[in-house]
Amino acid sequence: MRDLPARTVAYIRVLDPYQSNSSAVLDACNRLVDWAEQRGLADGAWLGYMREDPEIVALEDCRYDVAVVVDDSRFDFRPEGEIGRFEFPSMLVADVAVRGDIQLVQRTIDWLFGTWLPRSGFVPDDQPAFEAWNGRPFAHGYEHFETSCQLPVKRA
Repeated sequence: MRDLPARTVAYIRVLDPYQSNSSAVLDACNRLVDWAEQRGLADGAWLGYMREDPEIVALEDCRYDVAVVVDDSRFDFRPEGEIGRFEFPSMLVADVAVRGDIQLVQRTIDWLFGTWLPRSGFVPDDQPAFEAWNGRPFAHGYEHFETSCQLPVKRA
């Protein structure tokens, strides 16, 4: 369990992110990394927000936001083009570190929701589940991930 402070993120939303043979998420990550590098933000915290569960919501209706934290008093920005801005409140999260392939990341999220949550005394908060990358997105390659799966929760 971790308490996270309020934070502002810049993000790119990917529609239909789970389609096979698609590089939409990787392409969005690369564009946001370029944007962040130009502004001196690329070495900040990188997050991936899963807006819907692809096992419940039709794949074509799912959304994924790749984001970088921009909580820096020296840098205030407004949304521009495909770059959005979102302000998250402080929150309590269940946090599980993951080192492995994308299937391990998905199994961890399934475990958080399906096994841990019903027994935890917590319920989901009104924020999306997300992954917090160690370093930049895909810093450890495309087959191996080093990330934390984080589920915002509140007491039942």
